[in-house]
Amino acid sequence: MKNIMIVQALSVAAATYVIKFFGMSFANLQLRPILIGPIIGLILGDFTQGIIIGTSLGAVFLGGFGVGGSLPSDTDMGAIVGTSFAILAGNDVKSAVALAVPVGLLSIFVYNLIKIVWHNAVVAIADNAVAQHNDKRYEHIHYAAIIFFGIPYAIISFTTIMIGVEPISQLMNSLPEVVNNFLSIASKLLPAMGFGMLLKSLWDKDLVPYFFSGFALAAYFGLDTMGIALVGTILAVLYGYNFLQKQTQDKKIAEATTSSRTYLVEAEDPDDDFFN
Repeated sequence: MKNIMIVQALSVAAATYVIKFFGMSFANLQLRPILIGPIIGLILGDFTQGIIIGTSLGAVFLGGFGVGGSLPSDTDMGAIVGTSFAILAGNDVKSAVALAVPVGLLSIFVYNLIKIVWHNAVVAIADNAVAQHNDKRYEHIHYAAIIFFGIPYAIISFTTIMIGVEPISQLMNSLPEVVNNFLSIASKLLPAMGFGMLLKSLWDKDLVPYFFSGFALAAYFGLDTMGIALVGTILAVLYGYNFLQKQTQDKKIAEATTSSRTYLVEAEDPDDDFFN
């Protein structure tokens, strides 16, 4: 049993490193919880539960995104730890959400600590390499930063899984019924808050009809999320097609108008008649 736990912890740590590596390379390609959940589920032998948890956590963190160098929450670590603990402890989505949110917030401190240590220790060396026009040395520092960034997170994932699964499992099982009910409600409320945060950042008066159309499809026609998503996709395709058609027509009208004005100017030019 101990050997299996070590293998699982090492596998999750390796996945954590790869996820963070992609976050620092390839144009900051960040994997969202909807992808991280299935990856962790596949590693831990419960792919279906990984999809379910990843989708739920994706909705929770949907409205959280970084602005400049400021990050509201580390969605990667929240999804990794939350999914891992829920699957290994045999708990459901509510426990994953209950763990993912605080872990995501706490992991930001690790992110800031790495930035502070790395900047203080290495930036001076990088500046010196630039001042000496030593491109190779600067390139090595750049790649070292990418390689190093995921190591602390991998260590954290390994340590928390090795040490924390059993205590967390006992804690979740010993919680009073009132607390369990609260976590169950929160696990359903937080995804709605995530959608609300995203909607607030994207809100526009032109979106009002689509918003209430989606509400009507869910409330009065009983469509589930997949059905509403399909309807939304069809409407988006039709909207895009009509928009492109309108652009093409406007371009043709503009070209025809310009052509007509040019012809009229040439036809009414008195200098041409005088010299001819």
